[in-house]
Amino acid sequence: MESFLYKKLNETMRPIGNHEHEKIWQSKIRTLGPFCLLLWDNPFNTKLTTGKVLFRVGKLTEKQISIYKDLAKNPEEYRSFQAFTSCSRDSHIAEKFPSANVLFIMEIAGAFCVDLKPISLYPEEEEELITPGVCFTVKSYEFDTTKKKHIIYLMLKQRFS
Repeated sequence: MESFLYKKLNETMRPIGNHEHEKIWQSKIRTLGPFCLLLWDNPFNTKLTTGKVLFRVGKLTEKQISIYKDLAKNPEEYRSFQAFTSCSRDSHIAEKFPSANVLFIMEIAGAFCVDLKPISLYPEEEEELITPGVCFTVKSYEFDTTKKKHIIYLMLKQRFS
């Protein structure tokens, strides 16, 4: 999902929960909020997704990676996605980004995701969109010396409490 709106949404939403950046999201709610609500309340996606594995790469700092390492030591601790998060069902697609130093492998126990393949300009990317608020635990962490990537295994689970 490559668009200016997707990039702006993520730029604005990712820091949610960080008190230093709280005002950014609050200042954009009137503009971006209605669009977020339409995406999140997708009438075509009313069922929980289960049993899928998704892949996403990223470029994280050592400090960010250490947070995931610590979370892997406490697999009962939940975190959540703060923004719409694009992933692929195909690990080869996700690994095409050479500047990435992290590969997330996400098993979906039960979460709201949107299959974007039918509406994507790039259907071969097998893209799925994880909605904000989906929770995850870090199952494990490893460093792949062959790929020279940090591999972080997540379990995604929608929490309703």
